[in-house]
Amino acid sequence: MARIIERTAKNGARSWLVKWRIGGGRGGKEDFETCYERQIAEDFATLVELSGENRPHGYPKGCHGIEDPHFDGTVDADMPTFEQYARHDYATRLGAAPTQRFVYLTEAERHVFPFFGRLPLDRVTRRVLREWAEWMLAKPSGRNEHQPTPPMSDEQAARRWARTNDVAVKKTGRVPPGVLRQWRDAGAPRPAPPTPATLSPATAAKVYRGAIKPVFKAATQQGENGEPPFLSSSPCDGFRLPTGPVTARAILYGPEVGIYLQAVHDIDPDTALFIVTEMATGLRWGEIAGLHVSGLDPIGCVIHVVQTYAYLLDETTGRRRWQLRLYPKGKKQRDVPICREPATLLARHANGKNAGQPLFHGCAGDYIDYANQRNNVLQPALERAHHRGLAKHITPHALRHTMITMLRDGGVAPGVMQLIAGHESYQTTAGYSGQHTPAQRALILNSVHPVIKAAAFLFSDPEHDGETSP
Repeated sequence: MARIIERTAKNGARSWLVKWRIGGGRGGKEDFETCYERQIAEDFATLVELSGENRPHGYPKGCHGIEDPHFDGTVDADMPTFEQYARHDYATRLGAAPTQRFVYLTEAERHVFPFFGRLPLDRVTRRVLREWAEWMLAKPSGRNEHQPTPPMSDEQAARRWARTNDVAVKKTGRVPPGVLRQWRDAGAPRPAPPTPATLSPATAAKVYRGAIKPVFKAATQQGENGEPPFLSSSPCDGFRLPTGPVTARAILYGPEVGIYLQAVHDIDPDTALFIVTEMATGLRWGEIAGLHVSGLDPIGCVIHVVQTYAYLLDETTGRRRWQLRLYPKGKKQRDVPICREPATLLARHANGKNAGQPLFHGCAGDYIDYANQRNNVLQPALERAHHRGLAKHITPHALRHTMITMLRDGGVAPGVMQLIAGHESYQTTAGYSGQHTPAQRALILNSVHPVIKAAAFLFSDPEHDGETSP
């Protein structure tokens, strides 16, 4: 029997969750739907019961209890809808890890099924894909309208202001009355609300490559037992996604490195060492967060990358959470050299810890919490760096880009760059050659200097050659 569970979010938004076991059996798999009105939830629960404890026809996943107005019950029953076939494909795609299959399904439920999931496979044409791409690029990228962003409290705004203006304040707990008074005397400033934005072409391309294109490729192939393919051709053949503006990678150059590192150090010295390690080795955030003391060789100045801390699917709960994965991305262990100075600092930081403990740990001694590091240290540090003259938006991954770009500017061989970065494909490493940095600009200008020198006579000004300075 379908149950209705009322929920209230932290910001006061209410919703009703309709849950039932498929087919009504005690051991059956659970299905659910979130509704934003009580009456809609009750009507939907009634339809579930009338359908034999199954999802009613015309109410796809994510419908919020509202019937799909485009539902067509007269289609060919032998031809599955895109959603039906896609769900089967994601579940049986053996080349993908469980977490990746979960990501495909989540992205499809959010960005694909609402648009053409109801259509049979043979009715999804290139025109449908083009209209889907246009719909994606017009979708807002923020929170949905049913869960608005909660307003910032006075204490949150005062703490943000204090960190930005180098006023001493704790990362957690109550904000001292003196700081609140200073904040009010300064006019009680609050951060500007984020500008509404739409999904980027990169997001549309990611969803298309992972959740759409492989589904149609599978539909054009024979089944495992020799069943004929559902489609003779794929609508993805000849389809091109709209291209967006190409933006340069956010990379730190010269004095910008010192400005950013000093801002991080002012808030938390341990995180500053974490950032220095990332910039000095090019390791991914999860590879440093999952680095154990045993992975550091300070004498040989080498870091052994054998595992990573990643946001993975917990198959017991069916939800994703941060956990240790016993191999790095690409499933290839590697050794990364590190300079003696940071190696000495890391050895000092590891003093007193067991070999199996994380080199960098959170307040409770366990692995670092990504959200806490970002919200409590990196974001305030970035705001402080902006006030000191840094004009770039720097993310943890941008620090990895910085290091790999330094390797390229230093003349490191592309194959060695690929090995250090841990890229599966050389094409990924080659992508760092798509823009010229100040160092590359200097090399370019020096390389063409012989041409400029040979053409010096063209730049002489006969009218002024004979003039002398007064």
